[in-house]
Amino acid sequence: MCGPSKPRVGVIVESLGRKNSAALRYAILKLNTAQSFVEFEIVYDVPRDHEFVRQAQTRKTLPRDFLMEFAKSFETEILRLHTQPSPHGQPQTACDRYLAICNCQLDDYFYIVRFGNKLRGLMVGSWSKYFAPPSLLEFIIDMCIKQGIAAAFGVPPAHPPSRGCIFDFNDTLENTRNGVLIGYICADCEAELSKNASIKMDEIRDLVGGRWLGSPSDPFSAYCELERLGFPAFKASGVHESLWQQLKNALPLQFLGEIAQSVAKYAVLGLALFLAIKLGLDELVKKL
Repeated sequence: MCGPSKPRVGVIVESLGRKNSAALRYAILKLNTAQSFVEFEIVYDVPRDHEFVRQAQTRKTLPRDFLMEFAKSFETEILRLHTQPSPHGQPQTACDRYLAICNCQLDDYFYIVRFGNKLRGLMVGSWSKYFAPPSLLEFIIDMCIKQGIAAAFGVPPAHPPSRGCIFDFNDTLENTRNGVLIGYICADCEAELSKNASIKMDEIRDLVGGRWLGSPSDPFSAYCELERLGFPAFKASGVHESLWQQLKNALPLQFLGEIAQSVAKYAVLGLALFLAIKLGLDELVKKL
């Protein structure tokens, strides 16, 4: 049986720890319907007790050499697992590239690291809410897109200073957010990518510009599906569900409505009491 013609990028979310969310996994896989040159997959067959995973899940600042040492054996184990027959006895092949999304940061603050022949790491430990927009989820998705472009066509040389291009060379997450937010490919990078005759630049532009999310008015769009998963696109909500969304998921809607009505009723009563006391209306206070 012939393998897929498109390169495959396996995204490892286990190393994100508690930030691993349904919305993030959905958005990564939704990319498969938004372009034709690469296939993304979530890697679930991960050695969860490996030291690389344990260290990557922390929000600590780690020496690059320290994490690199664990990453080497982690890549070896991933490749071993993904070339063994599946539980159903079917042959498996390793992905062309793996991207481990890590909750830690490195002491040199670089956020994209090549750990081995196939394994890359995306370090998001230094992400802060004030970077948004874009949100952390949207930043991760754009870095997945960049890895997909690299797997399929290679990438242009990173260039300083910043032009707001997704292929800018930036040494911190704070600086690179502009390329994600703007969704721009500069003329030099576009010319370099266009040397590949099979590339579809319209697809690339739609991906980096966020247009693949579709319209908020289309209930079947990726934009609306992310909202149903508790993530309002292009807002500063990180990769977690909002507190309100968690509450809605946990409690019946009717119960929430009753709570809202009770809060409103007692708020009005409290306001009336406050005004009565302020105005010295003793009789009104007694009645209330």
